[in-house]
Amino acid sequence: MRIQERSLNKQASRSIETVTNMNNPSLNEEIRAALFQLREAHPHCHIHVLLDGNHPCFEGDPLHLHQLAKREIPANPIIVPRADYLHDPSICPALVTLHSPGDRGYPDDELFDLAIAHAWRRRASINGSYVAGWLVSEKPAKEVAAHIAESCELFDLLNGRRRFLPLFEPHRLSLLANTDRKSFLHRWLGPISHWLWLDLNGQLNNLAAHDLNRDGTSPGEQLEQRDWMMQHRVADARLVAMAMQEAQHRLPSNPEIAIDASLKRAKARGLQRTEDLIFTALNDFSLSAGWADHLAAQWAIEQALVGERSLSKVMTTLPDEILNEIANNRPAD
Repeated sequence: MRIQERSLNKQASRSIETVTNMNNPSLNEEIRAALFQLREAHPHCHIHVLLDGNHPCFEGDPLHLHQLAKREIPANPIIVPRADYLHDPSICPALVTLHSPGDRGYPDDELFDLAIAHAWRRRASINGSYVAGWLVSEKPAKEVAAHIAESCELFDLLNGRRRFLPLFEPHRLSLLANTDRKSFLHRWLGPISHWLWLDLNGQLNNLAAHDLNRDGTSPGEQLEQRDWMMQHRVADARLVAMAMQEAQHRLPSNPEIAIDASLKRAKARGLQRTEDLIFTALNDFSLSAGWADHLAAQWAIEQALVGERSLSKVMTTLPDEILNEIANNRPAD
């Protein structure tokens, strides 16, 4: 069996959840429980949901900004004025307040459920997540929106200019939250005490301000080059995640970090073509990261770099005996 077939079919028999699933009842309960505890601990807090207009839903969707004002309990989205999209506010993020101090629960409980269901359906969409997360803050939406817009304007060390980096996107925030940038994240949160979001696997994450800024690093800490390189790999990572779903591969735990590590290894070997990056990642997760260390695999990579053939096509020229060796190659301890 060819190595590409192995990577595509090895886990085909495993059941996977589909993005068409309308909701996850246990997740709904988990998010409700987490936010209930935060409401009890912070009675003066607001709970906002962040909707990302750059990854929109269709206009007839009940969670679309145009539909929110038509609800029985009209919602008032507050635009996050991201500097690069001021020419078109419709694609800017927007905050919708679900709970305010003094509310006994959620004035529009159905809207709360809609946001959870939408976040679940789009958790690994190639088009990005429309529901970016749930924010807990004592500040009203207008002040939180202004802070998000300001905190995401950063100096890009790779391109040598200031730019707007949408760290509120779940994929990007998952990457950064798994680094040691505690002081940066504390400052980035600002008036937000807790930020909850779903990762690619639909796991609930909670970034809490009180857990950050305890490492003694400078309060003026900025993102370093490796952080920017990780953020620049997000577009490729989304394609890998989509390919893994189409091939019925279960995403690994901590998927954003695992996929980024695979991409980093592939690019360190010189691979740049999208199909080569996807092929490499599929083999990393279905076989082992050690497959590319085999001498024959290294030869194939070199051929793909200097020629016009993709890595997968070069691999098909290898004898089955060699492909089996590659498939069974494991990294050294």
